[in-house]
Amino acid sequence: MEMSIIAKVFVSKLLNGLAALVEDEVAMLWGVKGEIKRLQKGLGTINAVLADAESKKIESKAIDDWLRNLKDVMYDADDILDQIEAEKSKAAVSSGRQPCSCLFSCSCFGKTVFAHQIGRRIKSLNHRLDDILTASSKFNLQLVSADRGDHRSTSRVGRKTSPVAEPDIVGSNIQKDTDKLVKLLIKEDSRENILVYAIVGTGGIGKTTLARKIFNDERITTKFPMKLWVCVSKDFDEISLLKEIITHAEGDSGGASSRAQLEPKVANTVTNKKFLLVLDDMWDPNVWNDLLRNPLQSGATGSRVLVTTRNQRVALQMKAVESHQVAVLSAEDGWALLLKKVVLSGQEGDIEHLMDIGKKIVEKCGGLPLAIKTIGGVLSTKSRTKMEWERVLKTLSSNAWSSSTHFPEEVQPALWLSYEDLPSHLKQCFLYCSLFPEDYEFDRDKLIYYWISEGFIHEEGEVTLEELGEDCYWELIQRSFLQPHPCTEYKFPKCTVHDLLWSLARFLAGDENLAVKDGVDVPINSSSVKTRRLRGRVTEENRQAFIGALEGHKSLRTLLPRLASSHVMQENDANNLIKKTPRLRVLDFSYSSIKKLPDSLGTLIHLRYLDLSFSGICELPESIGNLVNLQFLILQSCESLRSLPKGIGKLHNLRCLDLFGAVLEGIPIEIANLHRLNTLTGFVVRNNRSDSGWCTLEHLRSLGKLKELSIQKLERALNEVEVGRVNALRDMLQLKVLNLWREPPTVDDDDGQAFGYSEEVIKKIENIFEVTLCPPPHLESLSIRGFFGLHFPSWIASSSTDLLLSDLRRLELIGCDICLQLPSLGKLPNLDSLWIHGASAVKKIGTEFLGQESDCSRDQGGRMQIFPKLTTLVFEHLDDLEEWEWEVKDDDRLIAIPKLEELTLYACPKLRSLPSGLVHHATALTMLKITMCDSLKAIRSFSSIKHLEISYNPNIDVVSELPSLQTLSLINPQMRALPEGLHGGQPDFLALNKLEILGTDQLLRRCLKDGLDWPKIELIPYVNAKDFYGSGYISKSPSAFSTNLTDYVEDHE
Repeated sequence: MEMSIIAKVFVSKLLNGLAALVEDEVAMLWGVKGEIKRLQKGLGTINAVLADAESKKIESKAIDDWLRNLKDVMYDADDILDQIEAEKSKAAVSSGRQPCSCLFSCSCFGKTVFAHQIGRRIKSLNHRLDDILTASSKFNLQLVSADRGDHRSTSRVGRKTSPVAEPDIVGSNIQKDTDKLVKLLIKEDSRENILVYAIVGTGGIGKTTLARKIFNDERITTKFPMKLWVCVSKDFDEISLLKEIITHAEGDSGGASSRAQLEPKVANTVTNKKFLLVLDDMWDPNVWNDLLRNPLQSGATGSRVLVTTRNQRVALQMKAVESHQVAVLSAEDGWALLLKKVVLSGQEGDIEHLMDIGKKIVEKCGGLPLAIKTIGGVLSTKSRTKMEWERVLKTLSSNAWSSSTHFPEEVQPALWLSYEDLPSHLKQCFLYCSLFPEDYEFDRDKLIYYWISEGFIHEEGEVTLEELGEDCYWELIQRSFLQPHPCTEYKFPKCTVHDLLWSLARFLAGDENLAVKDGVDVPINSSSVKTRRLRGRVTEENRQAFIGALEGHKSLRTLLPRLASSHVMQENDANNLIKKTPRLRVLDFSYSSIKKLPDSLGTLIHLRYLDLSFSGICELPESIGNLVNLQFLILQSCESLRSLPKGIGKLHNLRCLDLFGAVLEGIPIEIANLHRLNTLTGFVVRNNRSDSGWCTLEHLRSLGKLKELSIQKLERALNEVEVGRVNALRDMLQLKVLNLWREPPTVDDDDGQAFGYSEEVIKKIENIFEVTLCPPPHLESLSIRGFFGLHFPSWIASSSTDLLLSDLRRLELIGCDICLQLPSLGKLPNLDSLWIHGASAVKKIGTEFLGQESDCSRDQGGRMQIFPKLTTLVFEHLDDLEEWEWEVKDDDRLIAIPKLEELTLYACPKLRSLPSGLVHHATALTMLKITMCDSLKAIRSFSSIKHLEISYNPNIDVVSELPSLQTLSLINPQMRALPEGLHGGQPDFLALNKLEILGTDQLLRRCLKDGLDWPKIELIPYVNAKDFYGSGYISKSPSAFSTNLTDYVEDHE
């Protein structure tokens, strides 16, 4: 990894650690104290000239090599300090105390052998550092503050609200280019069954943005029933590529793992289907010519392929019938893009005086959107003065870049400058991404865990490491080094790295971050750079070669073996691997069939992150208790694991224990010792009636730092003796996310008991929820699944100011099937999302649901606010719901659901109508989805709805008075005619632009030009209709009408 970031991060940490060592009295042993002072002095000297060395490394290979040597010393010094801390923690655990401050006290280190070994290693480091100091004299390095410009500030808003991805603005010509290419793609052309079109341009110029805009165009959606998008990197894997196409086409690869098996499946998924396939970032024309062309020939005539590539030759060799060259941005468009990155909308005037300099900066960026955006990220951190902006311009114009011939040709100076401007910790976080393949989709939380485990993020005051990690994540997005993935949920955010920035990261990381496609590619003896991180594919054939090659990589900190199949890694293999990599911080055995880990696991004293998710593990060794530095233990979906070792209670630094989906019998009581735990998912309540030694709900009280807690098998809590007397969650004042789940009942209602539970049991579970599981007031997300009380706990919507969950933003009530009434949730002032699924005993939603009580929140005018922040409301499987009561009253003192944007009604078969209060108050509602609501007959009078989906609702025969409606989707295998009132172009539907139909053959024939429903759709610009059971279709756009149906035949039934 590039030396500048390692030095800056490590020097401060090492000097602080060495200062503590110097104060230790027993450090006098074997002259250790003197050696420590000597090391401290040497690092201090280097620290003084480090900034100057970093600034000159791009021009001097000798200085760059000197920094590499220094890096190795620092890594080794860090390992020594880490080992000392581990020994302290182990000694403290053994004695039942907290780690002491005395690093060499006899109580901590009874074995003088350890102190002697540490002393020898420090002496060796000093000899190496002396040589480095001697070498530095010939570079004439100047004394400069090492902290100059290394601003560590990050935005604090990232944790509260996830930033919305900025629109990719690439100039005023993008709409013109989009229109041109869309018309070409949808134009009838009989030259070949499948035609290829290309978008060509240099890296970072906006090819993918243009392709995405085309892909999402309504005309494309109407013309191509199947749309596929695949990223093709330089190092593509043909098996993965074929599987990805099958998945996007909603097919099933069925366990096929060879090209010969997958090609027919690709052909089957597209047979007789008209598709548009986007191949993004193509480097090799053979991906199309040799791999994809033949199996895709089974698609319907008129199918198209759109490829983006940097190389015109690729387009020619793919026989593209049209190649569109993307132009660089003009000075005006580039300045507009820079403005968007530097200031908020409406503040453009604040930097208008910098426009001339800004346009020069845009020119130096070559008019490339990516370069402009990253430089915008730099400028957004600077003061808005000519001096600061001229300094950036001067750096962009300097000769340092051009004099360096070893940088990748495609990497622009603007990208390098933007990288150099990153604070040290952000540089590390960004370069870590180079370990993964191009176009890799990163899970945000997992990426943050990696960063923390590697030591890139350090605690600051009361802010947790995870919160600091989120800040780093969002700042890298704000600076355009990470790109939020457009198709991920907010709960599980993902991101990618632009291919140009990925190339920069790969170059800067070099062999220190080694990613290999095949395990046999692992170099046994690397270059002068020691490999610190390794990610490689391991197959049955190369397993032994992979493990053997690790012999020369004892300095590895991250090891991510990607297993080609679940049977690759066994216990003996894991043992050999562990012995060869003693300095690991991150180890991933996920998706392996390994059933048991060896005792040697306990020797990995530096380990911070261990992932065994989706593996066959059925037993963890007690030696896991020796991993005193472990922070993240991921055991998600380990379905063969039945218990955890008691040694887990020794992991005093553990921050996350993920047991979600693991089939455990219980959790050992020792878990109550893990006072630093802030995430505990999948905690299983154990039946304590007959056994002891298991952790109960009451024992959870000691975990006061928890921010996320998921409890499973709550029905077992009925057997805990003390339950219902004490609030187990009372002291969890930092708790933000709480999931309370019960397993589905196994007893039917045959004995007259509700879901198999007696009245006494029901009252007891209600008391458990009311008392034992009453959450602290600052909870932000709550999920209750399988609650089997008749009445919800009062704290869900308490009238008491002390108990009101005033910060609650997300609430899920799932499978609460015997509750007769929904709680008064309308008074929750910050509730944003409400999902109610499976309240089958509720027959009526009345005004009590709105919570119209005196303690409701009010606006400045004193008006009562009901659901003031709610944006999403979902009712699912309310099987007996007949009435939703909410009448409009002549009362201007009520503000209800002013921000509701999306409403979903799913499987509410007895609901007869939508309330007038909803129609009246839901003035921000834009999306309405109604599915399997058999008794609903009409949808009308919603003034703001833009998107309406009606699915499997046989009795809805009136759809009217929807003046803002833009898209309408109708799905019903029995639908034989369009609803009454639906009439495109009429005042009720002036905005209707798109109609999608999946219905009967009879309905489609009624929509033909001579059919009874043609007048209803004639003025709707885009109509796409399909036969639910057959192959019939109608496709209508302003310029074309196509169908494979014959003339309309009147239905006489």
